[in-house]
Amino acid sequence: MSNRVGNGRLVSAAVILGVASLVSRIVGLLRERVLTTMFGAGDVFDAFVAAFRVPDIIFNLLVLGALSAAFIPLFTEKLVKGQRGKQAAFDLAGGILNTMVLVVGLLAIIFAVCAPSIMPLVVPGFEGEKLKMTIMLSRIMALQPVLLGISFVFSGILNSFKRFVVYSLAPILYNGGIIIGVLVFVPLLGVAGIAWGVVLGALLHGLVQLPSVLKVGWRWRPRLTWSDKDMRALWRMMVPRAVGLAASQVNLLTVSVLGSGLLAGSITVFHLANNVQYLPVGIFGIAFAQAAFPTLAEQVARRRMGDFRDTLTRVLCYILFFVVPVSLFFFLLRAQMIRVLYGAGAFDWEDTILTFETFGWLIVSIFAQAIIPLLTRAFYVQQNTKTPVIISVGSMILNVILAILLAPRMGVQGLALAFSAAAIVNVMLLLGVLHWQLQGLNDRRVLVSLARITMATILAGVVVQALKYPVAVMVDMQRFWGIFTQLAVAGIGGVMAYLGMMWWMGSEELAALKRYLPRRGPVEIPTGTETSRFEGAPD
Repeated sequence: MSNRVGNGRLVSAAVILGVASLVSRIVGLLRERVLTTMFGAGDVFDAFVAAFRVPDIIFNLLVLGALSAAFIPLFTEKLVKGQRGKQAAFDLAGGILNTMVLVVGLLAIIFAVCAPSIMPLVVPGFEGEKLKMTIMLSRIMALQPVLLGISFVFSGILNSFKRFVVYSLAPILYNGGIIIGVLVFVPLLGVAGIAWGVVLGALLHGLVQLPSVLKVGWRWRPRLTWSDKDMRALWRMMVPRAVGLAASQVNLLTVSVLGSGLLAGSITVFHLANNVQYLPVGIFGIAFAQAAFPTLAEQVARRRMGDFRDTLTRVLCYILFFVVPVSLFFFLLRAQMIRVLYGAGAFDWEDTILTFETFGWLIVSIFAQAIIPLLTRAFYVQQNTKTPVIISVGSMILNVILAILLAPRMGVQGLALAFSAAAIVNVMLLLGVLHWQLQGLNDRRVLVSLARITMATILAGVVVQALKYPVAVMVDMQRFWGIFTQLAVAGIGGVMAYLGMMWWMGSEELAALKRYLPRRGPVEIPTGTETSRFEGAPD
């Protein structure tokens, strides 16, 4: 099958994942608006965000550590060997699921029992009722990593079979569960209802995928695979990845520890700003990385490294095509975005100012955060988890040092600046090492695409700025509809200017997107062709 067909299916899969991610992010922002309207940037929201910290660490280290680094490459390696390989792949998946439930469940129980001793270390600035509330919420949320562990095994199976549609619905239902918790459970159970909403969301995350997993042929068996060669390979690949994820969790833990000693609401402000800036990372960076992951794994399994480099280069350009202009639009419209998204109820103007100023520092690293998932997966499919781990740990150390230095001077904005600086260093090192290992990518294509993207982005930014001021004169900027109108007109104008300029310059990325938008019927990346926050949780 031709390279063009493979490229088209990859773009189609990425578009499906991107659209689903967009819907999920919209529901996630609705979740945040419900929370901010009810509680504002204060003690309750701070406690809710902080309560995620330890359950998320358990989830990231044991669940994502295994599945993001090792599951798909090992599962796919068996799957390409025919019917016998398919059954072996299902046995591997069942063994991983059973082992994960036992290990994660045991750790969750230990944490729930020891939470009164652990949480004061996580949020040393909390005391009294605020600390008690955080402990109570975190104990309930201990159920979350167990349920998500099961669900993410299902996700790995569906990804390997290139069944992206149902898989992409899971985060939407997760956010829906939290919204139900705020609107339905809180009036019945008090603040604890938010945590039970998280548990409901995690349960729905798995249930929506179960029918499709059964449809492809998987069946549960009471089997553990500790002694199997595959399990040993899984642990060999998982441990370095878990260390890398631990570095990421240390970054977020730093926000909790230092933020708990800043102004009340600082943890909430960072959380809200981080979730908004993560929109393009999830919609474009994660979507393309997830869509490409099975194809990259298959190309490595078949020893087709030329195709591997071509796919990697192409997907890198697709991501840059989206995230570079979006980053500039976000920066120019940051105040309008935060006010429209969260400016209601208990979330006052002071909360808005602090959030959009923090948001501005996080925007600087959007391009880096969007590229990192693709580059790390490029290492994983080669069964090399050590390199990204070493780089991640180095970036984590840089983030902690900068946060300690900047937080006393800049407050929560210093935490955001440290976070962005570490992400940029991370992506530069990943790209440099990968470029050296592969003896280069298609550098000319990357440079030409980046030059076009940069020129079009600058023009689009001028258009956004030019449209902001006349709209502000014509509308009432003291009201929601006035700010929303300015945001919509300036944003749409910038997007049209960017797409028009890219079309005029003959952008390959724009042409591919137009040519390969999903049609009716299943979307897959065909086998053998050249060709998926609250932080740590589905968002």
